[in-house]
Amino acid sequence: MDGDQDSAATPEFASPVNVAPPGRDSFARFLYNQNPFYLISCLLVIYGCQSLAVSGGGLIDKSLSMAGGIAAYTLLMAVVCVGVVRIANVWDDARSIFLVVVISLVAVTTGFDELCIGEQPMARAFACAAAALVLLVVESVLWSCGIRLSFWYRTALYAHFAVLIGFPLLLGNAVATRNDSLANWGSVLFSAAIGASVLLLIPAVRRGQQSVRGNGTPWNWPLYPLSAFVVLVVLAGIRSHAIWMSFGFYGVAGKFEPFLLLPILAAVIVLVAEAGLGQRNQTLQGVAMVSTSGLLLCASTRGGATWLPIQSDLAYGFGSSLTVTLGMIFLVYSWMTLRGVRYASLAVATTLLVTGLAAPIPEIGQSYGLASWMFPAAACVILLVMTLRRVDADWLWAALAGMAATTIAMVGDAYGRQTDGLIAGVALATLAMLVIGATFKTPLAVFLRYLAAGVMSFAATVIVFRFLQDPRGVILYAVAGMAILSLIYAFLIRRRGWLAIAVLQAVLFCGTFSYQGHRSGKLRRINWPIASGLMCLCVGVAITTGKTGLYRRLAERNGDGRPSRFEGGL
Repeated sequence: MDGDQDSAATPEFASPVNVAPPGRDSFARFLYNQNPFYLISCLLVIYGCQSLAVSGGGLIDKSLSMAGGIAAYTLLMAVVCVGVVRIANVWDDARSIFLVVVISLVAVTTGFDELCIGEQPMARAFACAAAALVLLVVESVLWSCGIRLSFWYRTALYAHFAVLIGFPLLLGNAVATRNDSLANWGSVLFSAAIGASVLLLIPAVRRGQQSVRGNGTPWNWPLYPLSAFVVLVVLAGIRSHAIWMSFGFYGVAGKFEPFLLLPILAAVIVLVAEAGLGQRNQTLQGVAMVSTSGLLLCASTRGGATWLPIQSDLAYGFGSSLTVTLGMIFLVYSWMTLRGVRYASLAVATTLLVTGLAAPIPEIGQSYGLASWMFPAAACVILLVMTLRRVDADWLWAALAGMAATTIAMVGDAYGRQTDGLIAGVALATLAMLVIGATFKTPLAVFLRYLAAGVMSFAATVIVFRFLQDPRGVILYAVAGMAILSLIYAFLIRRRGWLAIAVLQAVLFCGTFSYQGHRSGKLRRINWPIASGLMCLCVGVAITTGKTGLYRRLAERNGDGRPSRFEGGL
């Protein structure tokens, strides 16, 4: 029967034998409650069968010692499991035995790797026997114990074992026929196939507790049945490294490669996000969002390179393991965006920015004109759409401005105009900070005003210093332009601090212009009486204008006519 039938009644469970546990908190009490001896027994038997297999004999003898011995133990544990449930009714111990059976079945699938290379017909026979064993043990245990497992859990379980059994046959044939490319990519493809099998759990985990209603056991979701799948995923991560060692032609097989875990972990994160969406659990969605960024650890080997024998292929087709990892993060965040996870679209834009800044571009992409600056440019488009939907969000405008400034700087660097691109990017960012600071009244807007003031003051100092080293009039006039802009901005936002910024920049301009004019002799050719007369005229007009009360009215009234004065600060 199928666990999707919600109307199925949960059977009544007989009371287990009443044997009192040890009285005090002790190691004995721990052993009694947790009963880890089934797991210890499984590990010891697997180790013993492996030791027996490597001790000698032909390929068939070794495979029989390994796979056959573990298969016999699996059947024994299946019988014990049924007895514990049907006779003793001790469900706590049965849960441990179920996990031991799962581990044993996985171990059986690893017992004929050498046959897949040297004795392929016999390897296919072993594979068929392993598949039959998995089907027999799983279905017989479920039926005998009266346990119901829904369709999607069954599908994911058998798909997982199909990958475990089928990939050694596929890669063994690749090694035998010297298909180096397939053999070297085999471990990566194996991990991707495992990740795909994990994704088959999405319909079930979205239903949560409903997917195991009336399952015939006292166990609740998620421990039943996700604990078994957790074991399968962990073992699959270990198996991916063993696949590399068994079938890869090159590489440093003794080094563990976290890149092999990337597809598996990404699939698990998608499951967590889907569980959160299905149950409307914001905590699970947040865990999925944060965990996705942790996938960068999968590209931590050798600075984005890899120990796997596919480095040259990666450089040509994908860039590096870091590029692939960021691409996977982009796909996961894009999926979350489509599914409506909060802030996922912002994470997509951030991932594109990091990709443009840090990830190597694949050689084939470079041949078609792909450049790093295109990634933050795409992020700008995403942020622009987000900003237009929420025009009142100052932090989105700030993020858009920062992304655009970064893109401009990267474009300048890509086309050999690094300094010009940097200057243009800083100018755009500064103007954006001024606009946001004048438009919004939030703490972020105030901070951006202060930051813009610091940038403009520092820029004026740098320009003056540069002008004194290389006198060019156009450079110095930038300081005059900033002084005028600061003065206008001061009247716009009514802050006295910006008047001080404007005066500082004006003094820098006038002082530098006068000093340089004196050094070049230009000031000596000026008609000083005429120049002084014009300056006096300007001062007189300014004084007369002040007597009209224009300055006071500008300082004391806003555009809506309400009283307002210049305030301190920036």
